[in-house]
Order: sequence, then C-alpha cells, then structure tokens
Amino acid sequence: MDVVGISFALYTLLIVGLGIYSTRFGKADEEDYFLAGRRLGPWMASLSASASGSSGWVTMGLVGFAFTNGVRAYWLLPGVAFGILFNWFVLAGPLGRRARELGAVTIPDVFSLHFGERAPLLRILSVIVILSAMFLYVAAQMAAAGKAFELGFGGVDYRLGVVIGMVVVLAYTVVGGFRAACWTDFAQSLLMLAALVGLPVALLITRGGYGFVLDGLESADPDLVRFVPDIGGLALIGFVLGSGALGVNFGYPGQPHVLVRYMALENSKDVYQGGAIAVTWAMLIYWGAVTIGLLSRAMASAGDEWATTLLPGGGTDSELALIVSAQNLMPGVIAGMALAAILAAIASTADSQLVVAASSVASDIVGKVTKAPAARIRWLIDRGVVLALGVGAALLVIDQDVKVYNYVLTYGWAMLGAAFGPQLALLLLWKRATYAGCLAGMATGFVVTIVWPEVYSGSVEMYNLTVAFIAALVVNVGVSLIATQSDQEP
Repeated sequence: MDVVGISFALYTLLIVGLGIYSTRFGKADEEDYFLAGRRLGPWMASLSASASGSSGWVTMGLVGFAFTNGVRAYWLLPGVAFGILFNWFVLAGPLGRRARELGAVTIPDVFSLHFGERAPLLRILSVIVILSAMFLYVAAQMAAAGKAFELGFGGVDYRLGVVIGMVVVLAYTVVGGFRAACWTDFAQSLLMLAALVGLPVALLITRGGYGFVLDGLESADPDLVRFVPDIGGLALIGFVLGSGALGVNFGYPGQPHVLVRYMALENSKDVYQGGAIAVTWAMLIYWGAVTIGLLSRAMASAGDEWATTLLPGGGTDSELALIVSAQNLMPGVIAGMALAAILAAIASTADSQLVVAASSVASDIVGKVTKAPAARIRWLIDRGVVLALGVGAALLVIDQDVKVYNYVLTYGWAMLGAAFGPQLALLLLWKRATYAGCLAGMATGFVVTIVWPEVYSGSVEMYNLTVAFIAALVVNVGVSLIATQSDQEP
C-alpha cells in the first residue's frame, strides 16, 4: 500500500472509531439517537451542520462546475452565505424553542404538533418528501464515493468504490445515530477545511497567484473570466437565481439534516456564535473548491498534461479535479488527505441524511401513525431503516454515471428546499400561517420541483428550486389567508 492508501486507511479507521466511541455517551432512547439528547454546543452544532450541508457536490461537483464555467462559479459564495445566515440568525432560535415546547424530535414532528393535526396528512407527506429526497441525495453521495475511489486507487472499480463508501458510512451511523454523525461530521469539517483551503493557497503561491489563473482562463475561453455572463433581461435573472448563483440559498431553510442541529442545541442563545462559525467555515471551503477548479482549468490551458485529461474528451471527469491536482502536484500524504476530504464531505452528509430518514420512518410513521411497538423493536427499526436506505441508495447508482453537482441540486436539495423551506419559515415567523396553507404549500413545492424540469422547455434557464420555492410560498400564504378569512366569517 502506497502513502496515499495508508493516509486514507488511517483516516477511515479514525472516523469509524470516533463514531463508534461516541456511542459511549448515548442513552437508549429515540431523543438521544435522533437529537443527541439536545445537548449540542455551538461549535459542534455549527461545524457538523455545515459539513452535513456541504456534501460531495462541494469537493467534487463544485470543483468541476468551476472548471467548466470559470469565475462565475464564485456567485455561489453569496448564495451560500445568504442561506446560512438566514438559517442561523432567523430560523435557528425560533425552531429550537418551538421544538422544545412541542417535544418534537423530527421536522415532521414540528409541522404536525404545531398545527395539532388529527389525521396525519402533513406528517405522512413530510415523510414522503424526506424519503424521496434523501434516497436520491444519499445515492449521489455514493456515486461520488465510487468516482473518488476509482481515481484515487487505480485498481479499484467504480462499483467497488460505491460499496466501500457505503460500508464506511453505515459502519458508524447504524450504531451511533445522530451523536455519531455529529462527532464524525465535526472531525470531517476540519479535514475539509484543511484540504480545501490549504491546497488552493499552496497552488496559488507556487503558480503565480490569480494572475496565472485569469491569464490561463482567458486564453482558453474569454467567457471563463466573465463574472457576469454576456446576457440580459430574463436570462440574466434566471442566471442570478439559478443553481450556479443565488438560487442555491432557497434550499437552506428546508434541509432536515441541517435543521435538526438547531433542534439539538443545548442553549438557543448559542445560535449567534454558531452562525458566525458556520458562515466563516462555509466561505472558506466554497472559495477553496471554486479556486481549485479554476486553477486546474488554467493549468490545462498552460499545457499541464494531467490537467488536460480533465477537459471534455480527456478521459477524466472534471469533478475529480481536487484529487487529480493533489496526486500530481503534492506529496503522497497530501493526496491521501485530499481523497479523505472528498469522502469526509460525502460521509458528513450521507450519515446525517440516513439518520433523518430513519427518524421519519421510526418516529413519525411507526411511532406516531401506527401503534408504537416495544422499545427493542423500535431500536431495530431505527437501525434497519438506516441500513436499508444506505444499501438501496448504493444500488441505485452502482451502474450509473451520475453527475454529482446536477443530481444533488436538481433533486435532493431542491425537493427539500421547496417542500419544507417556505412552510417552516411561515410556521415560525408568521402568526397567520395555517394547517391548510402548510399542507398545500408543501405539496406544491414537492410536485413543482419534480415536474418543472420535465415540462419546462423555454430558452431561459429557470432553476426548479427557485420556481418551486416561490410557488410553494405563494400557495401557502394564499391558502392561509383564505382559511383565516373563512374562520372569521359568522
């Protein structure tokens, strides 16, 4: 085994061991398995939430997006910042307090208990959204693992890479639940920070800074150095509110695997410190991911043989630019860290999503809709759902060439953002929000997210999340106002 393999093996053992060790501090109840007993501090909550919200689409998808699209990929930074700041400084405090008041363990719990629903329509719809989105989201992470392992270890087939990624994540998530996810996500956030800041800084210093980058991009294609594309009118609005710019921020209020961190905070006053930590971390790693993609494209323009393989037809997916650049330009131990950072991004999202999906079945369906079985049976259901979803997600992509960036933002991120985001914000911040409005808005966001890419064929790009989010918000407000007016009539 070479230095890359040894570095990666040590990382894997550390993460799995940390996740299993965290179980020593847990209790045998669902609140502990799904919310770590509501005892998270600001550092653990913010960094684990940030890592779980920054999956393989950052370390792979965003790097490849920047390689292909140039400096306009930096538009994602303000989009991400807006989303994180809104979550922490507007939603986190009210959500944490309301969840404690209701005794809610899950996001479907919050919706159902807040409105005091009798027939569990809102709870069941919430679970359908979570299972649909998480299945596709986790599948994208497994595909990212397969690509990373195939390139990182030349003799490893893509399919075997998918299986290895699945086994690593399930090894500690099945046993430790949310606490294990938080502990490992915290450690993985630090590794992601080291790799995604250290590598581009080192390359900028050795290659001549942004002057080299801009010259290389312009010689390849002048369009790559345009921060604002040469378009106008509705097309420009579509770009600004699209998946490659500010549109991504619409997804943040609706991600259950991130939102549960706010519900698990020990002290709601920690939201301001947590928000400052989260947005600083995110800006650093998103800057790093985009910059690595730009550096790789500039090096391809300069004739670096390894970088030219990332060009269309070169034989290597541009989403693998992080590990390709590390393998060719850095010592073996750094290349091992780069591979580990990719898996860290994958695992830190997949583990949290698996726990959220398990909670939606075990707590929201088995525990609330059906007659609650014995504690031992519930314990088995919790772990069984995590295992089944992880294996199923891996099987979905084991024979598919998935583009991680598009797969995540068009499906998982968009579904959750549009179905849950407007509804949760209105529930917490608008006193006139009603049960009927929430149910109608959630259904609208979920359906429009799925249908829009299939039916829209206009020449102007319109991100399905942006369209679905606005539609869900309008429907929720409209139905709520009508329901309120109806209640006031004699």
